[in-house]
Amino acid sequence: MKILAYLMFSAILSLSCSKSSSTSNDEVATIEDLLVQNNEITGWSYSGVSWVANNISELTEYINGMAEIYQKHGFTEGAQQSYGGSIDGDGCTIQLIVYNMDTESNAKDMYDDPDLGLSGATTWSDGAGSEAHYVRYGGLSQVMTFYSTNYFVYLQINFDSDESLNILKQFALNVDGKME
Repeated sequence: MKILAYLMFSAILSLSCSKSSSTSNDEVATIEDLLVQNNEITGWSYSGVSWVANNISELTEYINGMAEIYQKHGFTEGAQQSYGGSIDGDGCTIQLIVYNMDTESNAKDMYDDPDLGLSGATTWSDGAGSEAHYVRYGGLSQVMTFYSTNYFVYLQINFDSDESLNILKQFALNVDGKME
């Protein structure tokens, strides 16, 4: 009887251990894993140069002049990818940057920082992340940002229409889905 109880306890322990280890496999392996993959969104493929920054010095090389703002809010790493596609027959570029800000509090502070130049942003209710908003720049371009857990996400497209906004939203939702 004691042997049977021991075997049952061992089996339960084994199942609970294997369950927790499978959960860890679902975690993000690298910050690049959060980026939208090539053709993940139909019609949008990699374009231009991508980068990964693992410290503030590397980030400064890519976004000189803005890196200090990110450093102030706890930047630990970031990854950027550009995508090319078309809207109404016009070639467009989307820039996606994901920043690891170390804590959710830092990510929210980054999202709220007025130095990002997103004053007057429109809130995207029930959008990506904990909070999301976007700015439309007079028929020329759009910028969207959101934060989720310890990540701050910045998206920009060089087109301004309802369709381009919907495409930015799709990119944001895809990234946010990888964070959950």
